[in-house]
Amino acid sequence: MIQGLIQTLLVRLLLAYYVSIQPHASLTNIGLAAPTATAFGIILNICFFFHLQKKLNAA
Repeated sequence: MIQGLIQTLLVRLLLAYYVSIQPHASLTNIGLAAPTATAFGIILNICFFFHLQKKLNAA
């Protein structure tokens, strides 16, 4: 759940806002915020998975 909130609020919304205030902003560039947030979420989940694996192997 935390991953979803981070992905939506911190990545997707902020990136879409940042791209929208740039000169010559286009809907294509603003729309790229969604797949970027998804890729960020995947990377975040993979990092968390490896963190848990490392933690479980150390115990």
